[in-house]
Amino acid sequence: MLSIIRRLLRLADNFAAKIRIAFVFGFLEGVFTNFPILAILYILSQAIVNGLQSSDIMISAALIVVGLIGQYAFRRLVYQFQNGAGYEIFERERIKIGDRFKRFPMGFFSAGNLGNLTAVVTSDISFVEMWAMDSIYKVVNGYVGMMISCIFLLMLDYRIALISLGIYVIALFILKRIQEVGKEQSFVKQKIQAELSGAVLEYVQSIAVIKAFNMIVEKTKATKETFQGIRDHSIEFEEKFIPPNFLYDLSFQLGIALTIFLTASFTLKGSLDLAVMLMLMVFIFQLYLPTKALGILTLKMRVMEAALDRYEAAKKVEIIDEDGKEIRLERFDIEFQDVTFAYAHKDILHKISFTVPERSMTALVGASGSGKTTIVNLIARFWDVQQGAIKVGGVNIKEMSCDSLLANMSMVFQNVYLFNDTILNNIKFGKPGATDQEIVAAAQKARCHDFIMELENCYNTVIGEGGATLSGGEKQRISIARAILKDAPIILLDEATASVDPYNEKYIQLAINELIQDKTLVVIAHRLSTIKNADQILVIDQGKVVQKGTHDKLIEEEGQYYDFWQRRVRARSWKITQVSG
Repeated sequence: MLSIIRRLLRLADNFAAKIRIAFVFGFLEGVFTNFPILAILYILSQAIVNGLQSSDIMISAALIVVGLIGQYAFRRLVYQFQNGAGYEIFERERIKIGDRFKRFPMGFFSAGNLGNLTAVVTSDISFVEMWAMDSIYKVVNGYVGMMISCIFLLMLDYRIALISLGIYVIALFILKRIQEVGKEQSFVKQKIQAELSGAVLEYVQSIAVIKAFNMIVEKTKATKETFQGIRDHSIEFEEKFIPPNFLYDLSFQLGIALTIFLTASFTLKGSLDLAVMLMLMVFIFQLYLPTKALGILTLKMRVMEAALDRYEAAKKVEIIDEDGKEIRLERFDIEFQDVTFAYAHKDILHKISFTVPERSMTALVGASGSGKTTIVNLIARFWDVQQGAIKVGGVNIKEMSCDSLLANMSMVFQNVYLFNDTILNNIKFGKPGATDQEIVAAAQKARCHDFIMELENCYNTVIGEGGATLSGGEKQRISIARAILKDAPIILLDEATASVDPYNEKYIQLAINELIQDKTLVVIAHRLSTIKNADQILVIDQGKVVQKGTHDKLIEEEGQYYDFWQRRVRARSWKITQVSG
């Protein structure tokens, strides 16, 4: 337990001093908590030895009042210093881990880690925040209470003090076993919780596909099995704790019984005063309470330890721009120099070299899986290359922080994500300090102002998580408005008209034309007709640039691009006919 407290103090960093001060206040609270017992002991001793006087009652009452005032005052100080610091600590930690998340390689989020990260941010940090400060207080109070009790007993009778010390030693030995079980089981519990988070996320995110393919029974069964696994482990978790917890409580009950028996025996034999016996009879039932609480607390502490382990593991994930600097670019050309990139031991790009001149349009063409999206992701530094270099404005992007790099880029992809917020704030995301007039102007350029004004609350309409209340084309236009508002000099575009209806395609194409004016544009092309006027077209095949040039030049070469173009021409002549039978 003390090791976990040390970890929490390291986590507290500059707040650790406040927590240590709270330890002192907690100790003083424990002292004042025993004042009512001292008052009772004083009354008993005076009644037996000298006879009870009215002054004795006043002294006893004063002890109780002082005890209650002191207990309240120091408990308030404990909460103020300890619990207040706890909320500040975990506010800071949430911000820090959130800042690290945006610097994780994007592949980290798609490698089965989403459930684990969700558990860290939701259950782990929340659990530690809820119980850490209270647990520190109770642990310190338990050990301090043990020390005070032994000193007090030693003052009354060394024999009873030695018996109680023996009980403490036995109890602490059993407590160690409880901690071992807790550590083992808590690790498994955290792992299963991460699996549960992942299973629930997958089920919720894929619900449309599940329903469309009538896989509700199968997927529900899989999710149900995950829940049953949690249930079974929770039962096993409790079953393994029952024996050591029972022995721990039993040791104190036997200690109380033994102390009562020996106290009475010593009094009968004349080796212990009656007043001391009565004091012990009253005190013995309070003696072990702080230490008994450690048994129940052990379970929380071990779960907390497992939560801290997983949280600290997340903090150790290597981030992309660890040594990145804030660099202001003077120009906005893009250059790939012998770039090689592999993900999960699979080669994606092989020594790719090309240049995107400033204020030009470069289109990436190729079959699915050829590496087009990877190239765009590498420009935005969602991953780092293994070999070679990517330069923007003549600066290697590894020398830049992600924030300073992405400040120069706007990205518009097919899979648009909008936040559960107003349309105004979703567009404003591109430029947080924008005025309402700037937002409206951006929406007009993106051809979404008209349909926004038809909504019940116009720009203040809340659109639901992921933009669920809007059509695909409407979401796309809002995302383009967001990019227009940002007005970044580099545009990365996964052709936004590839999967929308003809009505929306017209407006989206007009919006894109507004977006890309005087910009450095890299576009992943799905419809070759939209890139005929590109300054250069790169044909990507199996991670390599196999062709490079303008549309007319590549048609003349009669290579892969020519084949793609011919397929498009043939596809335009396709017709659906009814076969009579």
